[in-house]
Amino acid sequence: MKGIKQGFSLLLAAAVFAVSVPVVTYGDTSVIKSVSIKVESGDLEAGDRLPEITIGTEAGGGGGGVYIYETTDKYDISDAEWVTSDSKDMTIGEEPKMKIWISPGSDSTTDYYFRGTYGSSNVSVSGGSYVSASKDGDDLAVTIRIKPIKGTYGDPEDAYWSDSGLGKARWEKSEGNSSGAFDVVLYRGSTQVKRLDAYKGTSYNFYPYMTREGSYYFKVRTVPYTEEEKKYGKSSEWVESEEMYISEDHVSDGKGQDNSGSGGPSGGTPGNTAQVGWVQSGNNWFFRYPDGAYHKNGWLNLQDTWYLFDANGYMLTGWQMKDNLWYYLKPYAGGPQGSLATGWNYINNKWYFLNTGMFTNLPGGAMVTGWLTVNGKQYYLDASGAMAEGWVKIGEDYYYFYPGSGEKAYNTTIDVFVLDADGKWKK
Repeated sequence: MKGIKQGFSLLLAAAVFAVSVPVVTYGDTSVIKSVSIKVESGDLEAGDRLPEITIGTEAGGGGGGVYIYETTDKYDISDAEWVTSDSKDMTIGEEPKMKIWISPGSDSTTDYYFRGTYGSSNVSVSGGSYVSASKDGDDLAVTIRIKPIKGTYGDPEDAYWSDSGLGKARWEKSEGNSSGAFDVVLYRGSTQVKRLDAYKGTSYNFYPYMTREGSYYFKVRTVPYTEEEKKYGKSSEWVESEEMYISEDHVSDGKGQDNSGSGGPSGGTPGNTAQVGWVQSGNNWFFRYPDGAYHKNGWLNLQDTWYLFDANGYMLTGWQMKDNLWYYLKPYAGGPQGSLATGWNYINNKWYFLNTGMFTNLPGGAMVTGWLTVNGKQYYLDASGAMAEGWVKIGEDYYYFYPGSGEKAYNTTIDVFVLDADGKWKK
């Protein structure tokens, strides 16, 4: 009888244990397998402080600030705070970080919960990018970045002639957003004499170019310098100096000029007026014809390679928008390497596809967005043109793109998530 009681006690204990500890199976619908966070960053611009974060459950509730929401009953965003300091001004290109706490929800039949590990493959962020995720008690704590801050660079604080000598121009950086790079142009009356583009400095000696009698002045503006700055920042307004009169007795003899094509296509005194073809001025390149004219404001095809020039004749590099389409011109590499990129290109740690001619509705080299099929493999390029990797929501469906290659997965299982023949996650 004693043995029977002991056996019954063990069975009872096992039954209690089985009831108190949930058994997780592949088909357990109470497990939250993936999380989708949506972010609206409104009118946030460079120079602003980070505002309070508003939390909701539907689109359009931010009122111009930073607003986050989800659209499911399986979980709720319970709290959020900035990781990036909210007591400093935002700078152009900065991607502020925030931490979000997500609590499991419930409905009439199910109490949901988080289990296992969560990463970029099962945490998607619309309007931002995933950084990390970890369990915090019953909640899931997710750190994300919002979209890079855009803005216009601050005007130089002043533009003036130094008292230390003739023709010595000086200016001050903006107290707000400044890239530390400037366009500076010297004029004699209405004639442009010398131009500096993306010049790193706050002073320049223009006297070697003051070779004629007249009244001189200069204009200066802050401009983006790096490729990232060019993508998110706009040039400031011009700031103009007072005039400096140079009499005939005090004109320069021209010694000390930078004669590597100085002045460029907009005026001035080129160092070698007989030079045709590619002409370099500092870090800039122009294309000059035998009649002395420079190619300006548009595309130029040379030996089956395309180049793009602005209205002043300067060859453009990096990301450039033309007729509402984005193009990428390869940066300088010791020569006029501003050639139009096509096909797959790895730019700023992301892959982009630039039209090779396979899209007849787009010009060659134009950035492609949306679905892309190359050599029988399917890819997806988001609104910024970047190739999708990991789990991505497209329309109302979720897809998985292999990290690194970007190829869409289909007819397979990723972790425990089944993808059908179209690559859609079968919920």
